[in-house]
Amino acid sequence: MSALVDEMLSALEFREVNSILPHEQVVSYNLRKLKEGMLNTGHLVDPLIVDRKTNVLLDGHHRLKVLQMIECPNAVCQLVDYMSPEITVGTWYPSVDMPLDQLKKLDQLKLEKVDQAVGTKAVDDLKAAAMVTTKKDGCYLINPSPYKLMEMVNEQNYLVSLISKFNVDYIPDKDYTKHVDSGRCVLYRRAYTKEEIVKTASAHSPLPPKSTRHLIPGRIIRLNMKLGWLHHSKEDGMKEMVASLESRVYSGNVRKYFEPVIVIY
Repeated sequence: MSALVDEMLSALEFREVNSILPHEQVVSYNLRKLKEGMLNTGHLVDPLIVDRKTNVLLDGHHRLKVLQMIECPNAVCQLVDYMSPEITVGTWYPSVDMPLDQLKKLDQLKLEKVDQAVGTKAVDDLKAAAMVTTKKDGCYLINPSPYKLMEMVNEQNYLVSLISKFNVDYIPDKDYTKHVDSGRCVLYRRAYTKEEIVKTASAHSPLPPKSTRHLIPGRIIRLNMKLGWLHHSKEDGMKEMVASLESRVYSGNVRKYFEPVIVIY
């Protein structure tokens, strides 16, 4: 067995689907598209990324949900040390195609005009559910009030449920200004800490969709695990996976990159 196969197998493990703890909810449209794709190809393309110690799912919530929907007992997981400083966590910002006046009318949301720096700190300090920014009207805190962690989770889930009927994109921080300048309402929301993410997942109180943006080095992608193998026993499934990896490494179809890459699918 090659050193590269050994390296991959040291991180890959079969775990029961129902034992994995998701930390955020899914986007319905994305779930439908992924389910269609997985059933058409018959593969779990990328392994789930799971914390080795707590079994908290870091990446792959839609994949996990599809496996649950098709009653697949096992998932292939890439296990990581979540508390490693090499793994970082941020968030995605909801960008909504709607005017501020329409946002104000959603179930009588309370909005308070603020300076951007003041509003950002208030959200980070759990003193508002989010802050909305528009090019025309500036920045407003949404439902300002002191929150405890689980109260904030519930409040953000409620807010996302209100805006989900509109055209919502989830954007990285680098695109914040671009979306504001285009006339959209962009919601700044607090990035949760690793400890808070583990706590909410363990309490079965998942965060809103796309609440976290994990940067995880050394991801294994394009594993292409056959769904049928995930219905086997863990031992038989592992044998199939090992044989597949050995064959692909031998054929030169596995490459380890040491720099960020752009992949064209």
